[in-house]
Amino acid sequence: MSAKAVSKGILSVGGWAMAKLATSALVLPVLARYLGIEAYGQYAYYLAVLLLAAQCANVGMMQTMTRRIAERPDDAGWCRAVARSGALINGTGVLLVGLTAGWVIWSTASQGIGGGSIALVVVGVLMLDQAWFYARGVLHGFRYEERAAVPGIVGVLIAGLLAILAAMNGLGVVGVFAGLLLADLYVAIACLRAVRDALKEGSVARTAQPSPPTTRSLLRFGLSAMVFSVLNMALCSLDIILVRHLAGEAQAGLYAAAVQWSQFVWFIPIAVEGVMLQATARFWAEGKVDEVTRLVSRLTRYVMLGTVFLLLLVFVLADHIVAIYFGPQFRDATLGLRLLVPGALCYALARVFWPVIQAGGGGSQLIRVMGIAVLLDVALCVILIPWSGAAGAACATSLSFASVAIGYAWTLRSRRVHPFNGCAASRLLGLVLATGLAVAGLSALVTPPMLAVPAGVFGGLLLYWGGVFALGLVQVDELGLLVQNLPGVFRHRGETMFRVLAPWLLRLRAPASNEEARVGDAR
Repeated sequence: MSAKAVSKGILSVGGWAMAKLATSALVLPVLARYLGIEAYGQYAYYLAVLLLAAQCANVGMMQTMTRRIAERPDDAGWCRAVARSGALINGTGVLLVGLTAGWVIWSTASQGIGGGSIALVVVGVLMLDQAWFYARGVLHGFRYEERAAVPGIVGVLIAGLLAILAAMNGLGVVGVFAGLLLADLYVAIACLRAVRDALKEGSVARTAQPSPPTTRSLLRFGLSAMVFSVLNMALCSLDIILVRHLAGEAQAGLYAAAVQWSQFVWFIPIAVEGVMLQATARFWAEGKVDEVTRLVSRLTRYVMLGTVFLLLLVFVLADHIVAIYFGPQFRDATLGLRLLVPGALCYALARVFWPVIQAGGGGSQLIRVMGIAVLLDVALCVILIPWSGAAGAACATSLSFASVAIGYAWTLRSRRVHPFNGCAASRLLGLVLATGLAVAGLSALVTPPMLAVPAGVFGGLLLYWGGVFALGLVQVDELGLLVQNLPGVFRHRGETMFRVLAPWLLRLRAPASNEEARVGDAR
């Protein structure tokens, strides 16, 4: 997979992830204020059930179709057979899981909310979400990530607008999910039309090709992918469900608020995750482990640098962020937010690692590590939530996320892949401490929270990224190559910005290089 193809995929998936997180950042404080803590906890609970059910209903077909179609994207018969079999398996999963999820939601509905209404709306969202999952599987296999991403971005914006209108007009949790249902309907129609067009584009007569994969073979791979996806989603969703049942809806609302901001930074690793399987599969097949290390270590470094910066701001400015974003009634979410930050960083790195392991045929190792992490999370939640509520759940989740990153890094090392080559951990740690102190000082000097946050962000932005280049964590020439690999209009805009910034970045690096030379001479 070429560098430009990787860049295009990252931009497409990253654009959708960023739009989703940015829209959530704007919408959730409105929902929290208009719904109240308890109703917001209900919303978070039903959303967690929906996310968990979606992975089971998909039966791993999104990953399976991407992998199988990408093997022979020019073979029309092959691609159509994969799409038909995937639709059959996915449709069966939707039927079975939809009935089960509907019964669970109806039987556990809180007082004051219609069990039948919320069950119907959530199951409807589940069904339409699966149409988008199916379309992503096909379109990503053809490497048309943008054809799935653009409708997804529009759908996110529509869902956010309708959710705000529903909450402001007193329609409650059911109204919020009804808005999501309408947005998903648009996304499903647009993406299924894109699938139809993509399959038609491959209709040119071809030479003889191998027989298409059978439904049984697709199901075999899909079940393995589904188990991993379910465990992954369970790790991200079971905590909010356990908080709701063990500590009440108010604590669930506080925990949901903390989770929202700790995971806001994941648009960076999600974008990289979306292309890592395709980007490393060929290297694994050809035995080029050094190439796998080179690609993974470089992208791990980029993800780490970007994620650390954003999480550092969240950690230092947590008090102000919660007060501005959710309101004073959510001030108790601050501790949980800070406890989640280390785990959020670890899970961001794990998102880079697991598609690489999957590409190398390590599906059983993925499942084993994730399964252990889920068991650890549940055990810690059961112990800590009754004792300290949302903060206990945050501690349990953070430790569980760390176990996943450690397990996957160890798995890669055992296969002679070194994901942390070139990360310069000691220099990065020093930069983080210096930036954190500076941000805390700047925010303390400015009294109003509305001004303290931008002051801290601006100061941290200059100091951190200036330090990144001054310390050589990213080379200026390396940034230039990244800009050259951007697609189309992004490259032209990037080149313009790079020409302006490059002289300043080189000046930052020069003093550091001179200091390194003096140290070397002294030795």
